[in-house]
Amino acid sequence: MRFNMIIIVCLCGLMSCSNDDDNNVPIVPDTEFIDTRDNQVYEIITIGDQTWFAENLNYDFGDDTSSCYDGETDNCFIYGRLYTGDAAQTACPEGWHLPSKEEWDLLIDYLGGINAAHVFLKPFAMQQGEPVGFNLLAGGWYFAGYKDITLKGYYYTSTDGGLPNSWKQVRIEPNVLVSTSGTVSSGIMQSCRCIKD
Repeated sequence: MRFNMIIIVCLCGLMSCSNDDDNNVPIVPDTEFIDTRDNQVYEIITIGDQTWFAENLNYDFGDDTSSCYDGETDNCFIYGRLYTGDAAQTACPEGWHLPSKEEWDLLIDYLGGINAAHVFLKPFAMQQGEPVGFNLLAGGWYFAGYKDITLKGYYYTSTDGGLPNSWKQVRIEPNVLVSTSGTVSSGIMQSCRCIKD
């Protein structure tokens, strides 16, 4: 009897600890991240020891340093925004950053190396019967016109390109290749992925 009384008292105590402020805090599973700058929700994925956005960044600075492919907001919803190199360096939210070439190389190595990873980075890719979930999209690029959507995706890295005003880039052609050897001028608009600090 005494044991039952203790249980009832404990349960009543737990129920009385409710706080009305708890209703204002969003519950986010560990597969999602909310960017508090604009309340966009991003799927996230952990591969090896790295946690990545599982979709392209779509944060709008509100200026001309980023855009939707062809100026169509539907393209931003699907492919994320395209950013200049300088804007890409600061585009990721707090607690996240634009990955370096070395961080991309670690991901690629984990997924089988440069000759195999493109198969596992594409949307709906499977590895040993399980979805990979990285969903790297061919969102094209922009320089004096929009080019290559659905065919190629280009992603800025935080690694200096070795030339004035340039950055290393990642290029993906779904079912064909992935490369981290490219260098690109900061004026060209490309996609961004974020990796957790």
